[in-house]
Amino acid sequence: MGAAFCTGCGRPPAACGGCARPSDPWRYCPDCGRWLAVQVTPTGWVGRCRGCGAEHHGSHQPPAGGAPVTG
Repeated sequence: MGAAFCTGCGRPPAACGGCARPSDPWRYCPDCGRWLAVQVTPTGWVGRCRGCGAEHHGSHQPPAGGAPVTG
């Protein structure tokens, strides 16, 4: 089952042109479409929905075919 809302703009997928990039932290909740309070760390991110309270996690991944950033 896909997300009910775009994690980049908060709109339903049918109304969104695919604005969320896979490597970006989510800005909107995929469950309710409300804004996430996001904390970005060197290894990833964690976001808590300001509407429904759901918590979402992600990690920074290098682009396909690219080398990971070190240093």
